[in-house]
Formats: sequence, structure tokens, C-alpha cells
Amino acid sequence: MTPAARRVLIDTNVFLAAVDESRPERGNAIQTLEGWPALGVALYTTTQVLREFLVVATRPVAANGLGLALPDAIRDVAEFAEATTVLPETLATWRKLLELVQDIGVTGVRVHDANIAACALVNGIGAVVTGNAADFDRLPVEVVGLTE
Repeated sequence: MTPAARRVLIDTNVFLAAVDESRPERGNAIQTLEGWPALGVALYTTTQVLREFLVVATRPVAANGLGLALPDAIRDVAEFAEATTVLPETLATWRKLLELVQDIGVTGVRVHDANIAACALVNGIGAVVTGNAADFDRLPVEVVGLTE
């Protein structure tokens, strides 16, 4: 499981899988984060993705979270920020998001995924690594699934 792209954007669920021992795709997530850079694949993420990780990581298990203690979640997110290049959300990202929303008809919660794609696209990154390929249906990015 190595992408054709040499620059990929890492989605939230890849980071979540890397720390959640109960997820079947955990091994692939760890291989992506630790092994791909040695193969020449540059890893990127966004401030939105890191923020989403903190939300889910610190949410109680009973509410579909990981239930991590705040210090542990902060340690993990800091490690992910070090292992990737963190892309900021800029005015160009916002404009690309609006373009995607209008052209593709993205609505509701899918706007979050469109924003991730917009950030990738304005930074010249055409591939997103995710555990939820359907989240990026119809968006103009290559989707690299964790289970591939």
C-alpha cells in the first residue's frame, strides 16, 4: 500500500487509527506515517485535521471518541504535527472550498471534507489518505484508502 503520489495529505481518521489499538487499519496507519517518508512520500496535514483529532481523541468512548486524557492527546497531536508538514487554512483555501461547494454541490458535514480537499489542492497536493474513502466522493483528489 504505497500511493503513486509523492505528496499526500493525511486525513483525521489515519491519525485516529494510529493511536486506537482496536482499529483493524491501525497497522496500515502506522506504516503510512512511519514508512512512507522513507519511500520518498511527503506527508502533509491541515490545522483542521489536527483540530478534529483533538476533538475525537478527547471525546468519551461512550460518545464515539477515544477517551484519551488531554495530555496524551496533546502529545499525540504534537507528534503528528512533527511527522507532517502542517498546511494552514488560507484565503485561497476558502475560495477553493467555495468553488468546490458550488461546482460539486457539497453540503452539510461533507463541507469539512471538501475543506480538507481544498487545502490540499491549493497547495499542489492531489491525494488524500483516509480511512473513509466515501467522504471524498466526487471531490477532485485521488483517494488513497487505508485498507488498500
